[in-house]
Amino acid sequence: MRRAALLLALAACGRPAEDRALAELSVGEAEAGGVAFAVEGGLACIRAIEPGAITLWAQAPALRIELAIAAQAETAWTITVENALFDAELTGATAIDVGGDHRTQRVWQVTLPPGGDVTLELAPSDLDDPAPWRFAALADIQTALPEVDEVFAAVNEVPDVRFVIVMGDLTQRGEPWEYEQLDEQLRSLDVPFYATLGNHELFGDADEWLRRFGRADVHFEFRGVAFSLIDSGNATIDPLVHDLLDGWLADDVDRIHVFATHYPLLDPIGARAAGFASRREAAALLQRLAAGNVDLTLYGHVHTHETFDNAGIPAHISGGGGADPMLLDGIDRHFLVVEVDPAGSTVTDVEVVRVDDPYEW
Repeated sequence: MRRAALLLALAACGRPAEDRALAELSVGEAEAGGVAFAVEGGLACIRAIEPGAITLWAQAPALRIELAIAAQAETAWTITVENALFDAELTGATAIDVGGDHRTQRVWQVTLPPGGDVTLELAPSDLDDPAPWRFAALADIQTALPEVDEVFAAVNEVPDVRFVIVMGDLTQRGEPWEYEQLDEQLRSLDVPFYATLGNHELFGDADEWLRRFGRADVHFEFRGVAFSLIDSGNATIDPLVHDLLDGWLADDVDRIHVFATHYPLLDPIGARAAGFASRREAAALLQRLAAGNVDLTLYGHVHTHETFDNAGIPAHISGGGGADPMLLDGIDRHFLVVEVDPAGSTVTDVEVVRVDDPYEW
């Protein structure tokens, strides 16, 4: 019996993120009132559903939602999308925009045809605009949740940022009350917040993340740039996700591609076990990222800012969301502003924006 328990424990250690990777396969699917909803790619979590009303949390700037409508289904629906671009429009059925309570909440009254299939699309008008544009990136909020609205206010002041990419550790212990507080703080952010999880989310029930945000392994494209946000909360990536990533790398080899995850693949500074648990896995993944022409890698976990190359790919660690900073580094809360030029297929600039003044000695 003890031998069997040990073997089971070793198997679990071999794939510590397996349950999360499998659970993600059903994200974005639900049914009520005779209507079955399925979000393409699992790019939105269905937070609530009842006949005539559905609330989604978007993990991408554009969504396709497939609806299978029964003959006697409820046809009048209120569709609420949280974490949406303020200028996104819903098409595919008769929809009346009725606004929202905050900048990233959008609400529509939608009339569905009785019976048959419908595809709803949520997208901003600039979805395919090839002009240069900007996004922000940050990680490691943790114990600074009560003050993270100050970081969000600084993001709001940067012109033309379309959304924020977050490389994990949004909470300190992954507790439900922390997620509730994060929801409240996000109401002060003017743009969406697309995130993967970090090791601190795994101190609590990982299903809490799934229920609130859906997938932690997310891939989407926007304005000529591909984004892959990958769950490395256990300092490794599940084989199922490795397979998904290989497909994403192949599909986006000819466009700008940004790879974001919590742990740096290989520790560049020798601090706080700041790398994958397996150097072999990390090295193999870096080879694949390089072969896939990835243009930028973004990491968190270390509460500082570092810039370096990994496998020839520019890399930034930006762990300045508010967690205790690395002593003596001279940088406290900060985030990155990344400018991309799809027409030129380049990342043209990565700027560090300080929220706090540097330390004075």
